[in-house]
Amino acid sequence: MGNRNIYKDIVFFAVGCLMAAGVSRGIQFWNQEQKTYEFTIKSSSELTESVVRELEKIAGLYEFTPVSECGITLKLQEYTMEAEVSGISLERYSLKWKSAEEEMKVGNTPILFFGEESFRGFVDIYGNAPGKSQISEWIRHYQELEVVLFYQEKQIGKGKISGILKEPATGIYMDRKQMQNLYQDFCKTTGGCIKIQGYGNFQQAKEILMQAGFQVEETDRESD
Repeated sequence: MGNRNIYKDIVFFAVGCLMAAGVSRGIQFWNQEQKTYEFTIKSSSELTESVVRELEKIAGLYEFTPVSECGITLKLQEYTMEAEVSGISLERYSLKWKSAEEEMKVGNTPILFFGEESFRGFVDIYGNAPGKSQISEWIRHYQELEVVLFYQEKQIGKGKISGILKEPATGIYMDRKQMQNLYQDFCKTTGGCIKIQGYGNFQQAKEILMQAGFQVEETDRESD
């Protein structure tokens, strides 16, 4: 039996490793291109219909869910907060709930959803924020709370909190249709949630939108 050519074996092994790595990268790339990636965008100005039509031309766009905003003052007990309340589609916007009411009746009473960290934005007349124990108490008994809403120092309603969010943790939200029905005179559409199919399209879309002046924030969500 002749001596084995160890150098040839090494070469064959190296080539095999390279081929396996190439196949693995190819599978990974294919998987990335099949997934849908999410991120939110926000503009400093209102989105017109023509701007939305341009957004719909983005390569790989799977879905665009608009978000409205309303700059108002919230009063909770002896605390107040200036806030940008976001009007969203509860069914289509990416949310992670800490707790929520099983039935949410949307009518003339403003229904609010608080991120669990958003309560830190409240201050009393001396500028002091509520303590941790106070915030914990609010979160435990959120269904019993009444929030008074003001726009330009005029009371525009008394709302209730129907859910606490883990993510997004810092925002305050309403159902978009209810916001538009109640506050159509001063709410505006400034952004939304975008779903893009394919990782390459996802990266390209973010770059295009940031160059166009949009604030882009990833949601850390992806789906098959």
